[in-house]
Amino acid sequence: MNNNDKKNIHNPEEERLPESQEASAHEPKETPLQEAQEKAVQEKHEIDYKELFLRTNADFQNFKRRIERERGEWANIMQANVLEKILPIAEDLERALATATEKAPTEASAWLNGFALILKNLKKNLVDLGVEEISTKGAFNPEFHEALIQVDSPNHTSGHIVQELSKGYTFKGKVIKHAHVSVAK
Repeated sequence: MNNNDKKNIHNPEEERLPESQEASAHEPKETPLQEAQEKAVQEKHEIDYKELFLRTNADFQNFKRRIERERGEWANIMQANVLEKILPIAEDLERALATATEKAPTEASAWLNGFALILKNLKKNLVDLGVEEISTKGAFNPEFHEALIQVDSPNHTSGHIVQELSKGYTFKGKVIKHAHVSVAK
C-alpha cells in the first residue's frame, strides 16, 4: 500500500469531533429561563449560607457573653463564701472589745486600742470588697432580717425591730447573712 491508498481509506475516528465539542453537540442548549433558574438557585444557596453564618456568629457571641456573666457570678459566689467565714470573726472582735472596754483596767487600754484598730481596718477592707452591714433600725423586713424573738415593747410599734441580736451583711447587694433581731409584738 502506498501513501495515496492510506489517504483514501475511510477512518471513522478521524471524523470524530473532540470530546468537548462532541458532548455539547448531544446536549440540548440551555434556554435563558433555565439559566435564570439555575442562577436563582445558586443565589438562594449563597443567601442560605450567609444567614447560617450570621446566626452561628450571633449564637457564638451570645455564648461568650453568657460565659463571662457566669464567670462573674461564680467569682462573687466564691468571694461570698470566704466572707461568710470571716464575718463571724469580725463580730467576735466587736463583742470582745465592747466587753473589755467596759470592764478593762486602764493599763490594758493600749492593748484594747490595738484590737480596736484591727477591727476598724477589717471593717474598712470589708466595705472595700463590697460588704455592707444591714440596718436594723425601723420596720422588720424579712428580706434582710430574721426575727428570733417577739417581745412586748411600749416604745416600739408592732412589727418594728426592738433589738439587734447579731449583725447582718450584704455583699454587692445580695444578702449573705441575715440580721438576727427581736421584733415588737
